Amino acid sequence: MTFEDPYLDPVSGVLRNAFGLTNKEECDRAEMRLSTMRVDELTMAPLPGPYDLAHLQAFHRRIFGDFYPWAGEVRRVDIAKGSMFAAWRQVEAYAQWVFDELKKDDYLRDLERHRFLDRFTYYYAEVNALHPFREGNGRTQRAFFQQLAREAGWQVAVHTLERGAFNEACRLSMITSADLLRELFDGVTTPA
Repeated sequence: MTFEDPYLDPVSGVLRNAFGLTNKEECDRAEMRLSTMRVDELTMAPLPGPYDLAHLQAFHRRIFGDFYPWAGEVRRVDIAKGSMFAAWRQVEAYAQWVFDELKKDDYLRDLERHRFLDRFTYYYAEVNALHPFREGNGRTQRAFFQQLAREAGWQVAVHTLERGAFNEACRLSMITSADLLRELFDGVTTPA
């Protein structure tokens, strides 16, 4: 029995998209152009919401909705990038727990810097392990958490981090500890 990923074009293996692109390089370039534009718009016009899974889905839909017909939908396949992310059947329950905890933490408001960094790193790592979408999790997560941080009184310039080091810190946060991730955030966090 073979597994067929419903998000992929069966011939090219490229993610199905609104433009019918089947060349991976063309698809990647077009997706990056559109998503970068949408992320920039989010910094100018925040997306209000309760910082839960539905809000994260709204971010994904805003960023990728021009490109992927399935933007904003929780994935229905298991995915991995070096490590396995949450099983797709567990995503919604896991997300409910994570975002309930974030709410109990009052969305990180009124925290001193060291406590903010501890909790911000914790939630960032948890949502990274969740990886609720088939593609575009990193960009969605960065936009979502940068807005959350601003509303909590902090500027976390995640976009300035070196991509390789940041991705490695995110990977390690799932298998050993989030210490490196916290260290990276510490270097780019200032009062808003």
